[in-house]
Amino acid sequence: MADSTPLALSHLPSEDHAPSVPSPLNPSTARAPAPTPVQREQREKKESLKKRESNNNNNNNVNGTSSSSNLGKRKANSNNAYSSPQRFNVPPPRSQDFEAPKEDIMISHEPVPFDMPDGERQLYKPIDLAENKRWYRYGRAIADPLFPHKQFYRSTSPPPHYARLSFEDADKWMHFTTNALITTNEKGWRMVRSNVCAREGTLYYEIKVHRGVPASGPEADAPGPQPHLRFGFARREAPLDAPVGFDGYSYGLTDIRFDTIHRSRPGKFFHPKKAKGKGSKTLATAGPTPVVLAPEDQHVKEGDVIGVELQLPSLTLHQKIVSGVYNPAVDIGDGFDHPAWSSDPSGAEAVADVIRDRIPVAYKGNSYFEILDLVSTKTMEVYSDRQTNLSNLTNNLTNQATTSKDVIKTAPNPNHEDASLRTLPHSAIRVYKNGKLLGTAFENLLSFLPPASTPSKTMGAREGFDDGMIGYFPAISCFWGGIAEVNFGDSKEGFWCPPAHLAAPTNPAGSKEVQMGGCGGGESGEIKKGWQPGRRARGAGERYREQVAEDVVFDLVDEVDFFVLDGGEVPASDGNGNGNGNGHERGKGRLKEED
Repeated sequence: MADSTPLALSHLPSEDHAPSVPSPLNPSTARAPAPTPVQREQREKKESLKKRESNNNNNNNVNGTSSSSNLGKRKANSNNAYSSPQRFNVPPPRSQDFEAPKEDIMISHEPVPFDMPDGERQLYKPIDLAENKRWYRYGRAIADPLFPHKQFYRSTSPPPHYARLSFEDADKWMHFTTNALITTNEKGWRMVRSNVCAREGTLYYEIKVHRGVPASGPEADAPGPQPHLRFGFARREAPLDAPVGFDGYSYGLTDIRFDTIHRSRPGKFFHPKKAKGKGSKTLATAGPTPVVLAPEDQHVKEGDVIGVELQLPSLTLHQKIVSGVYNPAVDIGDGFDHPAWSSDPSGAEAVADVIRDRIPVAYKGNSYFEILDLVSTKTMEVYSDRQTNLSNLTNNLTNQATTSKDVIKTAPNPNHEDASLRTLPHSAIRVYKNGKLLGTAFENLLSFLPPASTPSKTMGAREGFDDGMIGYFPAISCFWGGIAEVNFGDSKEGFWCPPAHLAAPTNPAGSKEVQMGGCGGGESGEIKKGWQPGRRARGAGERYREQVAEDVVFDLVDEVDFFVLDGGEVPASDGNGNGNGNGHERGKGRLKEED
């Protein structure tokens, strides 16, 4: 047994039992170094969505820069040497994306169909389309093999192809006829905008009342709510679930009492007093003459035809106002004598380039461009508030939060400290009833070019860019079954009750131009050389053809821009227009955003 103990322990390595510190009894013992532990990569701590939005807002307030959030699929390319549209990682187009856009699907109202008073036509509800909603705006897109650097997508539109009411830019409860010119709604106030946008010049359109105030006048003892209508012009920020004239982003007219309505405050028609001397320099200081309507014009009744005419200055003058360089002592005209192409491209008065940040998306078998839409600003919310009295802003300062930067200190004017409250000289809305001028409803309308209009920063949109569709849209609001029909003048029959200055043909090519009074023409009334759309009244239908041409040009410019950014290389194609992205894996975005 004495010999077995050393044999049993002889197989154990001595260093496993050696002390950590050498001693005289173990002079040659050396402990093996411990192996280096494996260093694990530290995990990246991700912040919550709410904290990222809060940090972006704080950075915007401190640095005055726009957000570069990566929400959704969006990344801002603010490091480019010049302004360029955003580029996104999107999948390559499918074969069906190259097909022409499908017609909109419309279903009948249930359980009782919506019929016109004459019983000959029915109104339907569009379904399976991408409707504009808060923060988002949608437009039809189509894949085209001629645009490989734009990821193959360009603008298009479904039939019918003319100026009409927009199915996408309408509240979900609105119903339409198949020609998209008649609309109604069975709920409370809802609104629809047209597919034409007024940005400069003078545009006119008409509304015919099919169901509203009876021809005999309002019924005071009528049981329950009665059908009503409102109409006018609205910007993209105006809510679709409210009537025209609800806030500061729209100007409307009511059928009851035929009042003007803006910021939910009624008003009356007036005749602007012309200033003495040259130009209209002192027009803003001259008091308007109110209009007393005749008894037969006190209300807008069934069968009446109302004409609404919008006059806007040129984009060149508009850009001066929103840029803060407008001088009323120098800029006394409407700006059409100095078109945009004659301006210094580096000057503040130069019209900004059209930059469209759009991402193609598929929905219900159709392709759309998704756009981050414009939103209401804090200053405009204060301006539209019922407690804001523009005629007595001194008392308002005591009622409003004096520590807030959104307090309105002065009434809107062309040189207001806030761009959203700067007004446009030489702008007005005139109203006609059955071809007869009743008066001016509004003048000195609010500006709309950026920075007067801003998109949603929290969703990752870039500020300060004009997408070419920022302006005033013809708009109709219906209440409890009111039915209205619009006429933009581009049909064979033309307008129903055209004013005298619209009797001449309105075809821009080779047509006789009609001088509008007080629009900046020569002293003798002659038309200056060159085609100046702001110097004559036109039907709003002409604006649709202009928008089609603008979309074609803007798509070509974007394609050339991306071609240059890609180094002038043409991507490979499989012969059917389906590029494989120069070696990028199929199913992922072919082009990435430029740094």
